[in-house]
Amino acid sequence: MKDIILIIGASSDIGLDLIKRIDKCYSDCLILAHYNSDNINLSKLSFSVKNEMILLNADLTNEKETMHLVNEIETTYGIPNKIVHLVAASIKNIRFKDILWKDFKKDIDISLRSSVLILSKFLPKIDKNNGGKVVLMLSSYVFGIPPKALSHYVTTKYSLLGLAKSLAIEYADKNIQVNSVSPSMIDTKFLNNINERLVEMSAYNHPLKRNASVEDVTPIIMMLISKESDYINGANIPITGGSS
Repeated sequence: MKDIILIIGASSDIGLDLIKRIDKCYSDCLILAHYNSDNINLSKLSFSVKNEMILLNADLTNEKETMHLVNEIETTYGIPNKIVHLVAASIKNIRFKDILWKDFKKDIDISLRSSVLILSKFLPKIDKNNGGKVVLMLSSYVFGIPPKALSHYVTTKYSLLGLAKSLAIEYADKNIQVNSVSPSMIDTKFLNNINERLVEMSAYNHPLKRNASVEDVTPIIMMLISKESDYINGANIPITGGSS
């Protein structure tokens, strides 16, 4: 059966690299690449891959758009058996005394609610004989002591961790493995809203004297959507280079 691979947040640096790796490793699959607003690089990539690749636009802060996305996928392309969720709200430092519910809600809507709506639609319909794979993107903040002024971001990541572990148990007998990855700070455009000094200090204080790269993360995701991970379920894999 042909693999249908859904990547939520495919226009991110990690998403783009992941598509290139999927295209190199798979000879006949359908890549469903979700994006919100930035699709220039994604559109260029779609012309160079050998596998069929469909670009899908949706604002995940909008519940109706999210539901339209999942309904369009099922109706037009079928049930994806491999789902990678990479989307997160931009990191914004806000102390808890100054935070508003809308700040929490934005993180929850983009990361947690979209995961719930997408997975609840597709997981029950994945063919047991073919099996399924789910990978959620978390953060090394779920290990050790989280930083100050990021309660909204950290809370959402812990919620995703709970979701991944719960679904791993619930769908284990359906031949679906649900895992997550928790990288430390990655040098991507996602860091554009973070103080440059903080990014530099993160690298300076790291055991390897650098932040993670996209190439440190995507091979782990590739493994988790492959048959080599059939006995890995409910795991949250740290990609931290030895940092705590």
